[in-house]
Amino acid sequence: MPHSVSLPMYDFAELQTATRAVLGAIVTEVRKLGDDAQVCETDVSNHAALLALWGGDEMYISHSCGQPYMEKLQKNVDVLGTFLWRDVSDSRGNYRSVIVVRGDFPASQPGELGGAQPVINNPQSLSGWCSLGVALSEVFSDANFVRPYLVSGGHVGSLQMLQDGVADVASIDAATYQILSRVRPNLVRGLRVIGSGPLVPATPLIASKARKSQLADLRAALHRVVADPHLADEMAAIGIVGFVDRDGADYEMVGDLIALAETVLPRRG
Repeated sequence: MPHSVSLPMYDFAELQTATRAVLGAIVTEVRKLGDDAQVCETDVSNHAALLALWGGDEMYISHSCGQPYMEKLQKNVDVLGTFLWRDVSDSRGNYRSVIVVRGDFPASQPGELGGAQPVINNPQSLSGWCSLGVALSEVFSDANFVRPYLVSGGHVGSLQMLQDGVADVASIDAATYQILSRVRPNLVRGLRVIGSGPLVPATPLIASKARKSQLADLRAALHRVVADPHLADEMAAIGIVGFVDRDGADYEMVGDLIALAETVLPRRG
C-alpha cells in the first residue's frame, strides 16, 4: 500500500495549486529512495482527522503542529525539520505567534487584556492555545484574568470571530497570519497585532518511524525540493524560503510551555 505524503498545515484553497506541486516533488523524491508514496488529500478543517492522519499507519511524511507532536505523536514519528518562512522565522526555523485583537478592542499590549474574550483554534494548538496562555502568563497569574476561551476550530475561524465581534483576542500562527494577509486581506483588515507568543520551533515536518528510508536521506530530499528552481514560484506563493533540519529534542521545551499556559488559560475537556 502506498504511503501518504501531506502538507496540511497551510493548505488554503488559494495555495492548493502550489501545495500540490510541492507535494508531487516530495513524492518523487520518496520514490527515488525506494519507498512507494502518494499525495494524501486531507480534511484540514477537522483536527481529529489530522491527528488520525499523523498517527496513522499509512502516514509517511506530513506537516504537523509542535504541540500534538509532543503530546501524542512522539512514539510514532520522527521530526525531519521545519520550513523557513519569509518574514516570519529566523535562520534556525524559530518563530513566534502573533497576538491579535479586534480593531475596536481597547488594548495595545497583552497586559491590557483583562476581561477580554479569547478564542482559540483548538486546545491542542501550540500557536493558538499554548502561545496565548504563555503570553498571558507573562503579565498575569490569575486564570480569571480573561474570560473562558471560545473554540473556533481553526485560525481562519478565530480571525472571523474577531471580525464578527464574538471574541476579542486570538493567538495566530505567524505563517498563517502572513499568508492570510496576502490571500484573504478582508479577514485581517482592521485587526491589530498587540504582542507575540514565545519563541518556538516552527511547525515540524514529520516522518513515520515505520519508514524504510533514513532520516538523513529524507532531510536531503526535502532540501532538494525546497531549492528546486522549477518550484521557485510555488515556494514564493506559499511563503517558504528554505528548510532546516531539526529533531524531536528541539520541541521538548514545548512541554514546559504547555504547563505554563495551563496556569492562566486552563484547558477544558
